[in-house]
Amino acid sequence: MAYVISLDHHDRAKIICLSAHLKECVALFQENVLGCHIDESIWGTRYRCTIGLERRSRFQEREFRKRLGRSVAEFICEHMEPEMIRQIIQHEHGLRQQEEVKQIEGRVRRLLETSAWECAKVVYANRRDKIARQVSSFLKGSAELAIDGFARFRMKTYRYVLATCVQEALHDYLLDQEYKEFIHLLRSFVEVQPPKLDFVHLIHEGRGAFRLMQADGTPLAWKERNEALNEMFEFSLSREDMIVSTLLSIVPQEMCLHTQNPQENVIQTLIQIFEGRLHLCEGCHLCGRTVHCQEDA
Repeated sequence: MAYVISLDHHDRAKIICLSAHLKECVALFQENVLGCHIDESIWGTRYRCTIGLERRSRFQEREFRKRLGRSVAEFICEHMEPEMIRQIIQHEHGLRQQEEVKQIEGRVRRLLETSAWECAKVVYANRRDKIARQVSSFLKGSAELAIDGFARFRMKTYRYVLATCVQEALHDYLLDQEYKEFIHLLRSFVEVQPPKLDFVHLIHEGRGAFRLMQADGTPLAWKERNEALNEMFEFSLSREDMIVSTLLSIVPQEMCLHTQNPQENVIQTLIQIFEGRLHLCEGCHLCGRTVHCQEDA
């Protein structure tokens, strides 16, 4: 029994990597079963790797196909998948800047690693296991596997998932860029505004609710609104937007933030906008529950 694995030989780097994967597969199999050899050649425009397997039991042949399927799956995910992702990003979405493509590609890879995959009604924890099953099943009916053709014509669901992940990663990337631009705009606004108060306490009550207090501990009620802020926020403000808008109207010279959840999104947003003016309290009675604070007048 012999299996022939082939690939277009023009990409020398891929050939070297594929050869290494297949040799490792054969070496691992030879640890338990003798009579397995490998032969490499260039035939026309194709790199061909012929793996000969002496007649063994059906169980041994099945186990070898599983190992071979796993090796091919690892090669596809490590050495072909990045190129597929870049082609989708560049050709289908028209992005060309190297840094942009790199960031989106990284997001796509993270999405792929956390996705569940199905093949023949079996759900797999990762795409490598799913692809390995596909390859192993294919080799059961055919002793010759052209990896590039297999990826192009027999892995349509996989390529569809790649395109879907690219779309999701691109959407998240653009939202993240808009967020960064908005933060930059607000920081620039803070820098040019004269402070109306020297110091305030900002008490985070949780779930987007905040309380403002003056330096002496008395509640601060602030209703004045800078007209320039109307263009930065929607007319319907969330509680998170409201505290940001209020602080932008006050523009304190310094503020102390009391919170039990410093990793909340709104807290991280405030830290970025008021960088250099805001510091986190390391622990005091105001950082406890809101029953310790005075009621608003």
